[in-house]
Amino acid sequence: MTSPDASTVPLPGSPISRRSSRRLRVRRSAAITGAAFVAWLAVTPLSLALIVEQPLWGAFSTAAGFLILLVPVAVSMWAWRSGVDVTSEGIAVRGLFTSRTIAWKHIDGFATDNEGVAAILDDQAQVRLDPLKPENLPQVLAIGGQELRTDDAEDER
Repeated sequence: MTSPDASTVPLPGSPISRRSSRRLRVRRSAAITGAAFVAWLAVTPLSLALIVEQPLWGAFSTAAGFLILLVPVAVSMWAWRSGVDVTSEGIAVRGLFTSRTIAWKHIDGFATDNEGVAAILDDQAQVRLDPLKPENLPQVLAIGGQELRTDDAEDER
């Protein structure tokens, strides 16, 4: 059995230290960030017109212009930051402003469906692990030092 410390071998000149542990980072598609950039390019003329020309009630136009300009930026930040980080200590679910770390000892199992994967906690609550897909589960379990068991294997016992 290999220790988590020896699982990552740094390349020469790499900033990864020998003591780093394995980690899986799953983020949303980069297409969302690209679409947000295109949306930002599309709304920039409208927002600048609202800010500079102020066709509606002065301060309202300025505020609306800034809000219209910031929506694509917020979507891009959300797509870039939100996701799932899996380490040997547990699973971290990240949102735009929030982060929740769930230790492996509190995870009883995983539920999969067409939407993705959810972790079933020891209190039977479910936490969605977006954008994790069912095909990522073997990697997730390997990093956490867990074994893969299916319902079929439990029924045979």
